[in-house]
Amino acid sequence: MKKRILYIASIILTTLATPTKAQERPIGYWRSHLPYNTAVSLAWDGGSKLHVATDKTYFIYDIATKATEGFSKTDGMSDVGMACIGYDMATSTTILGYTNGNIDLYQDGSFFNIPYLKLKSVTGSKNINSIRTIEGLAYLSTDVGIIVIDLERREVKENYEFSVAGQNIAVSDIAFADNRIYAATQKGLYSGSMNAINLQAFSAWTKHDSTREFISVAAAGNQLFVTGTDSLFELKNNALKFVYRSDTNTSHIDAGKNCLWISEVYTDQYNSKAKKIALTDYKVLDTFKIGGYCKQLLQTDTATIWIAEQLNGLQIREGRGDAYGLVTPDGPSSFTSYDIFVYNNEVWVAHGGYDDKFRAASNPSGFSSFINGKWTRYGTYSYQPLGGTKKDFSRIIKTKAGNLYAGSFQNGLFVLNADGTTEAYEKNSFIDSSSVSGTWRMIGGFAEDDDNNLWMTVYGGKRELVVRTKDGVYTPIQVPLARTGTPNAAMNIIVDDYGQKWYATTGAASGVVVYNDNKTPAATFDDTYTVLLSGKGAGGLADNEVYSLAKDKSGSIWIGTKNGISIVSCPSQVLAGTCEAENRIVQYDDFAGYLFQGEIVKTIAVDGANRKWIGTNSGVWLISADGDKIVNRFTAENSPLPSNLIQKITIDPSTGDVYIGTEQGLVSYRGTATNGGKENKDVMVFPNPVKSGYSGTIAIKGLVENADVRITDISGQLVYRTKALGGQAVWNGLDYTGRRPQSGVYLVFTTNKDGSQTNVAKMVFME
Repeated sequence: MKKRILYIASIILTTLATPTKAQERPIGYWRSHLPYNTAVSLAWDGGSKLHVATDKTYFIYDIATKATEGFSKTDGMSDVGMACIGYDMATSTTILGYTNGNIDLYQDGSFFNIPYLKLKSVTGSKNINSIRTIEGLAYLSTDVGIIVIDLERREVKENYEFSVAGQNIAVSDIAFADNRIYAATQKGLYSGSMNAINLQAFSAWTKHDSTREFISVAAAGNQLFVTGTDSLFELKNNALKFVYRSDTNTSHIDAGKNCLWISEVYTDQYNSKAKKIALTDYKVLDTFKIGGYCKQLLQTDTATIWIAEQLNGLQIREGRGDAYGLVTPDGPSSFTSYDIFVYNNEVWVAHGGYDDKFRAASNPSGFSSFINGKWTRYGTYSYQPLGGTKKDFSRIIKTKAGNLYAGSFQNGLFVLNADGTTEAYEKNSFIDSSSVSGTWRMIGGFAEDDDNNLWMTVYGGKRELVVRTKDGVYTPIQVPLARTGTPNAAMNIIVDDYGQKWYATTGAASGVVVYNDNKTPAATFDDTYTVLLSGKGAGGLADNEVYSLAKDKSGSIWIGTKNGISIVSCPSQVLAGTCEAENRIVQYDDFAGYLFQGEIVKTIAVDGANRKWIGTNSGVWLISADGDKIVNRFTAENSPLPSNLIQKITIDPSTGDVYIGTEQGLVSYRGTATNGGKENKDVMVFPNPVKSGYSGTIAIKGLVENADVRITDISGQLVYRTKALGGQAVWNGLDYTGRRPQSGVYLVFTTNKDGSQTNVAKMVFME
């Protein structure tokens, strides 16, 4: 027995001493890829920590070390769409308020959800406008009144609803002064004694003004100030005294060190200024500029002011001079992700965008890359080659030659070459102006064929198809097919196994165009093409409105429409008119019907096991290769998805990471399938060793496609057998009896169908 123990120990030491790659993230691991470069609200713990709410995330900034720690839904937050933040020193609790009324408490590294307002049945908005704390209580100003939370007990203590003539009054902000609560509302200023026992009754509140719309209130020194969109008042002897009028729009007021700060926003909302107002004679003592839309100021000492700025993030003003930005947690330029390209462990995201009527949105976020765990942002105003003018990048691809192509839905084509040089094509180029707008050049999609030719569609262009051959020549192509709706409204494009180009054209009766250049991309005389529409004899599509296209591993074309999915299993016969789309009938649970009937299928992605990831306006489905089984279903309610409105899904074939772009941000999920190779290469088991108590999925990656996988103990006794999902096999860590194997070394044998590719790997179970 002693010899056997020593033998196993030597194998363990040999296994662990062998150089290995860094441990992979486990199967089923969710990761958020959200921006932190915006800020909507600030709170201070009184020491070295600033708590910052952004549109979608929350982070802590250490003033002393300048370190940041970011949080999102994958880290325990219950929601997205932040509105404001507060901090209570008595209980060391951070309070997060969301635009939908949801509430989170953060304390000691964990989140606690209070969905009281979110679940409350009310008409209209539930936005949380501000959070103030005092002695362990948090007062939340909302569009349905004031909510008081006992932070020690983590429960709603009281709820004050304001109404006049049966109409609900939204509370914009509150402040504490002279043992009273002051509420700035859409219809005036009110106050109530903090000792009152009947503040639930609106009649118990004192009315100071009922005609003006107030947006912010602050107690500075022993004085109470309140402001509307341009006029500042002091409450003096229970009457409002006019103090100051802004020459632009006021966004917020905040108490400073023996002063009051007014945040003002210029009409274009891309620049702000802050003014320091004296408490005695109301004179302006200081003014400084802030780049972007200032939401809130926070002064921690006489020389330091922190700014929550909605366009560029957390800023600081030290001493005199203007504000400047600070480092925030790493993230992309924007939460929008209209297109995602993943290859060779690089992720490129086009932030968009356009609306549901395919109109450009003037989004200046540009595009971003995620390489070696680091985000790089290419924004319209921050990345000089974009010249501060090019917006709405909604399509992106990186070719095999290493050149990046970013397509704008307004400003044509931008190219970032592998050598760092850039090119831009807009007016007076091969890109036609759009029928939507004569000043827009709208790129609808990209695809690279096996001959390294880049194909792109031009939305609304008279020549809706453009090819860039591998020698660098661009050729625009007119496709003379009659279609209804927006003329030549070409969008997403793919290339099939026969070199044919398939692209969607938007509109009520547009369908899919199939185009064959006959291996002569720059010459159109021998080209053939057709259009697939709904109905037998016309193409067989489930619906004429097509949103997405994908080619699976068998060569079939999956077409996502307004009314489900159609499948073309014989793409080589389409141009001959002898093949149409199939609308497959499937049965999910007790319901039988056409595949995704009634769903708008926005995006389709194929994983290494030929399974399909389907994105709709109702979340994400993972279905089997032929679509007859649901493998998994993800929604915002049962997963870290930020939203059920899915814009794009793309899969990293080497890691199995599934990148999911939603209306509220980008996340990734470590899937179970990767692309298989022709040989076992760099086979890796993870986690390895398997520690005691681990109950997650164990993965074996780097396998030949669909390999046979057998796991045995050191004596050769079979413990588990499975088939790889593409190039990766997964195991729940239990043997055939449903038990966890004993501690020791286990062998993983893999082979392909004919036995020409075999491999043996080791894994260790620890007590």
